[in-house]
Amino acid sequence: MPKIDHEYIVLGTGGVGSAALYHLAKRGADVLGIDQYDPGHDKGSSHGDSRLIRLVYFEHPDYVPLLYSAFTLWRELEQESAQDLLQMTGLLQAGPENGEVINGLVAAADAHNLVIERLDAASANNRFPGLNLKPDQSAIFDRNAGVLKVEACVITHVKLAQKHGARFKSGRVSGWENKKGSIHVQVDGETLNCKKLIITPGAWAGTLLPAMAPYLTIRKKPLFWFDEHPDTYQQTQGFPVFFVEDGDHNYYGFPAMNAKGIKVADHQGGQTIADPADLDNTLDEAALANIKSALSQYLPGVGHRLSAHTNCMYTMSRDEHFIVGQYPGCSRVHFVTGLSGHGFKFSTVLGEILADLSTTGATHHPIDFLSPSRFLNQPG
Repeated sequence: MPKIDHEYIVLGTGGVGSAALYHLAKRGADVLGIDQYDPGHDKGSSHGDSRLIRLVYFEHPDYVPLLYSAFTLWRELEQESAQDLLQMTGLLQAGPENGEVINGLVAAADAHNLVIERLDAASANNRFPGLNLKPDQSAIFDRNAGVLKVEACVITHVKLAQKHGARFKSGRVSGWENKKGSIHVQVDGETLNCKKLIITPGAWAGTLLPAMAPYLTIRKKPLFWFDEHPDTYQQTQGFPVFFVEDGDHNYYGFPAMNAKGIKVADHQGGQTIADPADLDNTLDEAALANIKSALSQYLPGVGHRLSAHTNCMYTMSRDEHFIVGQYPGCSRVHFVTGLSGHGFKFSTVLGEILADLSTTGATHHPIDFLSPSRFLNQPG
């Protein structure tokens, strides 16, 4: 039997991987995290200043119990690190009365007895000066929503993991192999051996999770900031995070929280890319024009001067829900992939879930609806 270098290895230390590293290290595990970039980098999916966290979840009611746990774990991370990572802002979500967003929010609220505040367009516009919903749109305000400082969250998870004894290695992982008695991981021409492997590869899932590759696509997603706006759009003035369903677009954005100003993007669409290494910071003029059109409609007081932009990646699953569980045929390998552009808020609880699965083979968190079997047991 080859020498075991580490009991656990975590491949990829972005949002979920950094959390898995932390939760394993906090339990006293001998764990190594590996990533080709430094924690908090801008070459993947977990960057761009901010990510939304919300409790009333239109995508599926079954996410709500995980969100309760995520809120608790983020607050515990803040307490341990003495860092301000989560700021509550409230969230206004809007769209057609019978659209996916409004119907989904009502279903989640009904399923879990959550408090929501329903508003018509005129009431929402009056309550939040500077907002301009269309007359035929409805809105729901969720007080239990806020903003996570995305890079700081990743860096904090890694730093605390190291404080608890975890190790971190920079390197490009080319593959892994399940052999009798150990898992072999190839990193920059070197082979490292471990007993248990956790894979949180982000957009690199096609290489590191080949069994799941047929069910995943990678999208390049532009993010934009605009710094010409009145004070009414400041978070300190009570302007909320917003999400608007509008035909083929789901526009979302954050109030001005720093000198870069208002952040706005479109959750839908995005260029499909074959190789995540191709991600760059090239300005997407068509995407910018789309966002400027959304500003003119929904935030007419915001000027169109671009103060900053970047690109990140969505790893989309076929049904746009996460894939969480054991790798096919490998009881000592567990993974998370397919976060589909709405996963960062869950990263701390997904990290705990991976630590549970890897150490005990089970978790108390309700994740059956995220099982890989929904794809692997279906034809096509």
